[in-house]
Amino acid sequence: MKMNIKWLATLCLTAVMTGFYSCDNDDNRSYSGSLDLNLLSLTQARDVWTGSECNVSTALMKNEVKAKNFSYKLSVSLYQNRKAAQDAVVDIVIDKDSLNKAIAKANGGGVYAKYAGVEILPEDLYFLSSNKMTLHAGSVKSEDISVLVYAENLISLVQQKEKDMTFVLPLKITESSSYGINGKVNALMLFFNVTYVKPIVHEGPEFEPDNSEVPTTLDGLKLAFSEEFRKNGEPDWDVWRWEDGFQRNQELQWYQKGNVMVKDDLLVIEGKEERVKNPNYEAGSSDWKKNREYAEYTSSCLITKEYRFRKGRLLVRAKIPTAMGAWPAIWTTGGSNDSWCWEWPLGGEIDLLEYYLVGGKPSLHANACWGSNTRWSGKWKSYNRPLSEFVAKDKLWEEKYHIWRMDWDDDYIRLYLDDELLNEIDLKNTTNGTGGLDDWWRGSYRNPFTDAGNSGEKFGQCIWLNLALGSNGGTPDLSSFPLKYYVDYVRVYQ
Repeated sequence: MKMNIKWLATLCLTAVMTGFYSCDNDDNRSYSGSLDLNLLSLTQARDVWTGSECNVSTALMKNEVKAKNFSYKLSVSLYQNRKAAQDAVVDIVIDKDSLNKAIAKANGGGVYAKYAGVEILPEDLYFLSSNKMTLHAGSVKSEDISVLVYAENLISLVQQKEKDMTFVLPLKITESSSYGINGKVNALMLFFNVTYVKPIVHEGPEFEPDNSEVPTTLDGLKLAFSEEFRKNGEPDWDVWRWEDGFQRNQELQWYQKGNVMVKDDLLVIEGKEERVKNPNYEAGSSDWKKNREYAEYTSSCLITKEYRFRKGRLLVRAKIPTAMGAWPAIWTTGGSNDSWCWEWPLGGEIDLLEYYLVGGKPSLHANACWGSNTRWSGKWKSYNRPLSEFVAKDKLWEEKYHIWRMDWDDDYIRLYLDDELLNEIDLKNTTNGTGGLDDWWRGSYRNPFTDAGNSGEKFGQCIWLNLALGSNGGTPDLSSFPLKYYVDYVRVYQ
């Protein structure tokens, strides 16, 4: 199977004297037969003018050095950099018509051959600082404006498409307030040749789903629940439910059903850069779930629909995304099948995995939480360790599958990663406070993790699998999108 590699990006910029004849589709109407010294030019087009073309080509590809956004400076000036006798204001436009004419001629070969298969650079991948330039009287050149190109996003787009692509941004000056415009050097074609880099695929059992027979017993315990994700398509909605919309922690993602699928014996949760209209939007609202008109990211969160358990061993084998902005989790919360009779955190929370920043460092967490004396505020027994410590021991850690495990008995909850004990929670210390409710029937003063504390037949912990974005996960690194969180299996032994 194809494995995700955390690639970074680099770029190299080279001026290439190949391109579009006369820069503007042979349109020389504003260029007179006799030499006119009072014609305005796009300075950068004139700088690369070879007598037949004025193009600049930029090569982009994924590599080991991260790309930075970059910009081109643009200005207007008169022939031979003569001083202007009067002010001149020109518009600068994205000249789609000329580009389309060049594309239409591509099959004819010659200077137009390079336009075969090109696409105009999408609007969200660049920023033009102004649509006007002014050459002031007494000056030889206007003040610069800039075209900022979002290199990482452009590279990420091509990696998603999984093919080499060429984009063009056609720029042209028009509508001069004084002086004519030189039709030979009034336009500049910016080419972006982006090479797709196929991710490296590692081989071995640590990099692939485990399709071996599922053990029915383990360390004296019997298999009570198993999700192996062996059937392609949507998850089994008789077993799982999903969340919709904004949910917690002022995270960036809009949760939706469509970002999760079962493929190649894996549950795949995908985090995307994708704009979604917020139907609950209220301008000026103080509620973060309502004051965002759009979500700019989407993802999925699954929760066991009916199944809940108390005590035993929970095993989840998964490969997590570790790019900046990712917040994958494997966790459980207490409640009942009838209702959330004990609100969070009185029902208890157990985090086998959370992955987010601590002091700016990506870290792996293993925690448990129960009710304090304040409503919606928990007491925590927490643990975290920087990802860098795991990678220092195994440079391919991020590309491998790992097993997150919880062992829960009468006295302790123990949380492991690949059989290494990360956190031990003594259940003598996990009795709820008031929870701000002072109501024994809703969990106050009770212990969510012991039989004595919650003896209800239907009470137990449900299982959550989700990929949050932003918030504690940090600002998303768009060059790594889409993010993919792979879950191989979920098993409970009791």
